[in-house]
Amino acid sequence: MERGTVCLQDAPPLGRPAAAQSVVGWLWTTGWPIVIYASSRLVLLVLAGLDVLVTHRPLATELSLFDGQWYLKLAEFGYPATAVHGKSVLGFLPLYPLVIRGVADVTPFSPLGAALLTSLAGGLISALLVQRLAALWWGEATARRATLVFCVFPGSVVFSMAYSECLTLPLVLGCLLALASRRWLAAGVAAGLASAVEPAALILFPVCAAVATRQLRVLGWPERSARSSLLAPLLAPAGLALFAGYLWYRAGTPFASYDAQRAGWHQGDPVTLLGQPVARQFFAHPETMLGHLLNPSLWNGLLGSVFLLFSLAQLYRVRHELTPGAFLWTCGVGALTLWSVMTLTNARMLLIAFPAVIVWARVLPGRRFVLFLGIEVALFVLASGLTFAALMLP
Repeated sequence: MERGTVCLQDAPPLGRPAAAQSVVGWLWTTGWPIVIYASSRLVLLVLAGLDVLVTHRPLATELSLFDGQWYLKLAEFGYPATAVHGKSVLGFLPLYPLVIRGVADVTPFSPLGAALLTSLAGGLISALLVQRLAALWWGEATARRATLVFCVFPGSVVFSMAYSECLTLPLVLGCLLALASRRWLAAGVAAGLASAVEPAALILFPVCAAVATRQLRVLGWPERSARSSLLAPLLAPAGLALFAGYLWYRAGTPFASYDAQRAGWHQGDPVTLLGQPVARQFFAHPETMLGHLLNPSLWNGLLGSVFLLFSLAQLYRVRHELTPGAFLWTCGVGALTLWSVMTLTNARMLLIAFPAVIVWARVLPGRRFVLFLGIEVALFVLASGLTFAALMLP
């Protein structure tokens, strides 16, 4: 069957009353990602509630662990006036905290409530856009399977926590959809906003540049529409550039955020990476080796790295079915997360590299897909429980 075609199994069953048929039709198309996403959030709410019963910690604590505490602190107090060479709010980009503050100002919610509302809404938008993009690649039937895989992927727990992926993913998906329809200004604006949310979004710059170069090569420089494609890569780093300018004015250096990430979290420094290989850290202290082996975050990263490599191999096989830039985005995020000293490819980073997650909806036939989905759901429940218990990074 050709990509994007519709078969009889894609349509709602016939012979039903008009009202019921319209409801089924809505659930089968637009309503599918809404129902699947809402169901996955309900599962996570139950898991968080069970963890509250066991640990006797407030539910608010469960939903604002790890990076969430930093984002909430940043939303409430802003950035310091001087550079800090260590863990501080300077290690986090500004757009998500700004949205938290804005939502809290116009609603009766606390900053945590605003953060969770933003996360839940951003996750739903991501699910809707994933189905739309997957439908362009593989047709409606596979798009529904891809949406299901996306919503129950272990990393999607961040859509129920105070994490910035709720903004990163909709903006990345919007950028890729805009590139596919040659809406260069929209693609550049989405990429520029994403660059003010998460450092990984800077990969959209080479993605936009590659698509623009292809457009210029095909149509030629004299063609106005080809020249317009340059808007996307020109705007792609705008958010981070503006943030650097703000830090230069406020803290005295445009690299205050980079310095905080490097000193506090050992990110982004190839010299540090080469000087502190994972194997050396792991075997340096034999007395702590068992503790490392029992660390769920380690297994999260190791299994995630293996999953990423297999997923990239499958994605490469179907790369010609993807819209421009999608494969490059996935490879870029994969390379970036493997570059990290402190963490490997955890489930949260795999979620950002979403084509590597949803490709299994395309390549696995019936029974194998059901088996894959069953394993994924089990890992979704296990990993989310460990995250809410503060035993594993998402």
